[in-house]
Amino acid sequence: MTHAADFRALSELLTGEPSLNQALADAYRQRLSQAYPADLPRLIDAYRAASGQSDPAVALRAALDADTALARAARETLAVWYTSQFTRPDGTLDAPDTPRHYQESLVWKVIQAHPLSAAPIPGGYGYWTQHP
Repeated sequence: MTHAADFRALSELLTGEPSLNQALADAYRQRLSQAYPADLPRLIDAYRAASGQSDPAVALRAALDADTALARAARETLAVWYTSQFTRPDGTLDAPDTPRHYQESLVWKVIQAHPLSAAPIPGGYGYWTQHP
């Protein structure tokens, strides 16, 4: 597999979501690679090693428990999928890079709501000011 396919498969294992968007995975992988240039490839390698085990989730967790840098990269990978943002190693926030990525964050699926300021009906932002 390629880093792109492995990152998506790793993300699917971490999030529990079976069919993540590859284009979004590519964008997130690029952003995380810039912030975690050494740790993200190591996390993908740990996933590759774990994927060959009888229980990949248990094997990956053992690798994360043994390496705090890998655990941090995994947490930030989860954060970017659920919120479209993550924290860089220096503590600064890497905010959503596009409104569309914000709208596609997994958090909205989990809480069964539409993204704030993105109404699911025609009219978009400010729809609540119009009487039905």
